[in-house]
Amino acid sequence: MATIGDEDERERSSSFEEIAGDDDDEVTDGRASRAQRRRRQRRDAILRAAKRVFREKGYHAASTRDIIDAAAIARGTFYLYFQNRRELLAELCESFLERIRGSVRRISLDPADGEPLEQMRANFRRVMAVVVEDSDLADIMLRDPASFDPETRAQVELFLDQVVALIERAVEVGHALGIARRCDRHIIAVSALGALREILRRMLEARRAAAIDAAPARDRPASSTSATPGPTRPSAALTDIEAVADELLAFFVQGVFT
Repeated sequence: MATIGDEDERERSSSFEEIAGDDDDEVTDGRASRAQRRRRQRRDAILRAAKRVFREKGYHAASTRDIIDAAAIARGTFYLYFQNRRELLAELCESFLERIRGSVRRISLDPADGEPLEQMRANFRRVMAVVVEDSDLADIMLRDPASFDPETRAQVELFLDQVVALIERAVEVGHALGIARRCDRHIIAVSALGALREILRRMLEARRAAAIDAAPARDRPASSTSATPGPTRPSAALTDIEAVADELLAFFVQGVFT
């Protein structure tokens, strides 16, 4: 016959097992969380390495082996995350577009949020900052899509089409707010994209040249251009992100001729 003491002992034993089970679950969850974090870090490291390799060698010249070496991982590890270079580039394109989308804020008519043009100026500056912060990937995306193979070219052109759609939407909103004239939004968006791509490409070149000039002579690459301005050297004026953003905004809003 079971006594009260026996029942108490069983309850204590059961409680201990539940606590031990909870501890085991916590240990398991902790290990799973750490493993997931390591996988995410490894994936991000591969993406960063791919950006560097694609910019330095070009997409065509870059091999999977180059990316594996740059990421300092085993070949088998690479294929746990990506099947090929195209898959890498597709993810890089999507992440870049998401960062650009995330930098653009909806224009508000609330006086507390400032004038619409000032909000647009802030949007331009944030987009420029994203491009500069992710210059390796921006270099890839700003190249002529014709330089890629057909499948990769389709990925890059899809990215550019999505940017055109973003600009069209901005023009539509501007018209609704009374700060943009009635126009063919698609033609304007395609024209704006062309101007943006070229100015951003030159801006990145100018910032790299300025960084080389600022470095001690012993640290400069042998192939770097001299500090003497010349017809092929990007303008130093392009190194100022805010100034470039402000001039672009003025161009798109006011044009050139008065």
